[in-house]
Amino acid sequence: MSDSMRKGLGEQAQEKLTPDSQKSTAEQGTEKLTSMGDKAAGAVQPGDSKSTTQELGDKARSGADSTQNTAGSYLNQASDKASELTNKSSGSMPSAGEAQDTGKTYLNQASDKASDLTNKASQSMPSTGQAQDTGKTYLDQASEMASNAAKTVSDTLS
Repeated sequence: MSDSMRKGLGEQAQEKLTPDSQKSTAEQGTEKLTSMGDKAAGAVQPGDSKSTTQELGDKARSGADSTQNTAGSYLNQASDKASELTNKSSGSMPSAGEAQDTGKTYLNQASDKASDLTNKASQSMPSTGQAQDTGKTYLDQASEMASNAAKTVSDTLS
């Protein structure tokens, strides 16, 4: 660790690049705890006492966390709407097309927000590849889950 016991960017990158399947449960737990500690230390450490790389790493992590939270929120909305539509199995049930359109709307909102956050992160920092990759991963996951939800609704309505 560097910068007052902070994790170095190389150490963080190595942890991310090594698949969890190649780590013991103890290693995974240790990484999680030290990452949480590093995140907390980064939040309380004044910016003028951070090295440039540590400051860039903190900003990238913050951008990735924000993207993750926003994508997760939109994903939850899409999931809730899909559940709501699935549960309406009687009465004035929307058509499969309406359910798919609703799913597409939420997916587009998630995509737009993730894209906006990724663009903001890339504008505020010269090196945001990790944040962009994380945002893309969450966007892909949101897209897949929304597609599955729309398919479930469509199958339920059929």
